[in-house]
Amino acid sequence: MLKEQVNQYTGISEYYDLLMTAGYYDYEAQTDSLAHILKSCNSVLELGVGTGLVAEKLIEKLPEIDFVGIDFTESMLIQAQKRLPKNIDLRHENVLTMDLCKKFDAAFSNGGIWYFIDNHEKDYIFCSHLPKIQNIINSFHNVANHLNNQGSLIFSVQGVHQDYEESLPDEITYSQKIFPLPYDKFDKHYSFHRNKMLLAKQTCKYQLLPESMAQILLHECGFEFQDITACKQYHVYNKVI
Repeated sequence: MLKEQVNQYTGISEYYDLLMTAGYYDYEAQTDSLAHILKSCNSVLELGVGTGLVAEKLIEKLPEIDFVGIDFTESMLIQAQKRLPKNIDLRHENVLTMDLCKKFDAAFSNGGIWYFIDNHEKDYIFCSHLPKIQNIINSFHNVANHLNNQGSLIFSVQGVHQDYEESLPDEITYSQKIFPLPYDKFDKHYSFHRNKMLLAKQTCKYQLLPESMAQILLHECGFEFQDITACKQYHVYNKVI
């Protein structure tokens, strides 16, 4: 079933913004870097637009860009629609099956579908919300089909997943717990509580791959590594076939 192939955040979408805007990410700095990469692009596709936090800042910096955002969690898209201008094209789509009937100069995943993890060693680790390698391959092929020749595929960089707890506004406590699984997978348990009462929870499964293996898969799907941004926030690949 498709719901088993891609992580969804239906269980915690009501509280997602509360966490993300409490300092979890620096959206201003991230979108400065993204806007620099995308400044010569006419069209861009965000893979996993979520509630539109990245899109909002990016569109402010590149107001003329033709922007499309997809997400597999419909409740997140409802929030994004409230945040973003009415003319922004948001679609409830699965990266494995989407057929958007247009091609883009660039596509990016700011943690939405896949990303790289910086564990402060020589090589990065590739992480995917698609917990099956064949689905990762299929997703790369499908995105390649949606990019123009020499189009860019951009991955954000995040820190290592670990157990974590944070106090949020309105007396809400957020916690995440990591449970390693066989075959380089892990489960991540998200939960929000108020005064020890559970408000929302979600469990997602992730696939980890060495950077070298990810590059092999990307190469087989028509992508070649181009650059890591100076701030080390994004890895950039180009479509070559």
